[in-house]
Amino acid sequence: MDVLDKIAWLNLAVELLRRKARISIVHRETGVSRPKLRILHRELHGEGASSGQMPAIGGATIQTRLQQVHAGLFAALYERYAGSALTRRLDIRAVIAAHDLYESMAAQESLLDFNAAWVIARDLLVGTSELRFCTICELRYLVSNDSRLAPTCPFCSMYPRRRGSAEPRLGFPAWLGTPPSDAEEAA
Repeated sequence: MDVLDKIAWLNLAVELLRRKARISIVHRETGVSRPKLRILHRELHGEGASSGQMPAIGGATIQTRLQQVHAGLFAALYERYAGSALTRRLDIRAVIAAHDLYESMAAQESLLDFNAAWVIARDLLVGTSELRFCTICELRYLVSNDSRLAPTCPFCSMYPRRRGSAEPRLGFPAWLGTPPSDAEEAA
């Protein structure tokens, strides 16, 4: 490995540590030694890195429908950035980009830290989680094999149909007005 490669891996390690990624994740993704990563973490955050095992299965950490919605949002963003690599390898740059966008979209409501996002990306890779499409509300949602939640759409579970209507349950936001009809879009 030449000097420029080492610098690139070290820069990636710093990017991950700034996002408070676990030492085990940063070591796995960069190959930088754990002692060096602990020193970097202390320099960046003024405290030692947290210890303990990562969750073996990400779905087990999703306990509520709201967490499922947030996990699904990140998963959809990650799928967009990772593209065809989604099922071939974990693309750490795509995880970074997707998590950064997720954080900006969720703002104060963010429920996923970077470590949880990495676990979701890993689970998508190995097939223990998948994105599904709901034919009722027409949104994509995340389903994990080992989740305690039923493998159904969290949006439909959170916003049930009213009066037996077969219409989609999530409406167009009122502040945007009414959605254009197909005829208006064609014009």
